[in-house]
Amino acid sequence: MKRILIIFIILVSMPAVFLSAEGDEKTPGMSIGINANFGSFDLHQKNMDLDVRPGIYTGGGISIEKQIYGIFNAGSGVQYRYFNTDFIMNDQIPEFESTWTMQSINIPFLLILSFSGGESALNLIGGVVYSHVFYSVMKTDANVPLAKHNDDVQRFTNSNQIGLTGGIIFKIKSTKYTDFLFGVMGEYYPTNLLSDSGDKLHMINYSFTTGYMFRTNIFPGSK
Repeated sequence: MKRILIIFIILVSMPAVFLSAEGDEKTPGMSIGINANFGSFDLHQKNMDLDVRPGIYTGGGISIEKQIYGIFNAGSGVQYRYFNTDFIMNDQIPEFESTWTMQSINIPFLLILSFSGGESALNLIGGVVYSHVFYSVMKTDANVPLAKHNDDVQRFTNSNQIGLTGGIIFKIKSTKYTDFLFGVMGEYYPTNLLSDSGDKLHMINYSFTTGYMFRTNIFPGSK
């Protein structure tokens, strides 16, 4: 059901990118576009004996932004995320290194303060993000008894994550109805990444983001 809802959102949103708003001279209050992220991914642990090394985080998706009143905007969208990190199991004898790879679908709910300077704008962003982890696999090349070389750990992963997000985005006007954007974002997830466990792992990531937004008046109430 969740995948059907996500596909529905994408299918409804995509046509908006290609429709023109040339018939309206007012500045559109709704923007829709694409974005990409790349950055650092880490795990904050509690009650565990792991030597976690910062890994990589990348992804991209569709973003929607709507002006509410004055400088106040609301934002959302659908994004794909890929996470990869290495860690050492210090509580095992002998110790061995593993790689944890995860994939997720994220839906952010954002409040945006937009300070416009005509041809450019500064956006201060804060909000919450829902993340559904649908892929979680650990791999190791170590020759250790009872250790699987490729283990699907989805059963130990709390698939539903709620995080806090914030950042700074700069927008530069490209054409009358398009903007190029870039900036930095961060996320922290207070929810436990481990399912039904007294041990705790919390996801943290920092990323550089860039994208392209299309301003349009095709949505009801966006004028």
